[in-house]
Amino acid sequence: MLKGVTKRIVEIKSPASGYFERAVLYLRADKPYPKKGEAVSAANDYIASLEPVKSPKKPRDLRLTVAVLSLSLGAALAALAAVLLLYTKI
Repeated sequence: MLKGVTKRIVEIKSPASGYFERAVLYLRADKPYPKKGEAVSAANDYIASLEPVKSPKKPRDLRLTVAVLSLSLGAALAALAAVLLLYTKI
């Protein structure tokens, strides 16, 4: 339990918002109140960090594609060799 600690708290109520009812911010005691531009920038940075990051295509998918194409090419070459063998013996 802490006694004698003063917290600077900002509560933002926005009942009209479709996403948030209210936000509570605890300001650092050792820093002055933020300027409007700094506060907006910090809020935008935080919201941007919540967006899901699109992950690039996994290397496993590329390896699987190369393997399937290699097998297909091998099968096609084997079929071509078989056809050439059959026609050259006739």
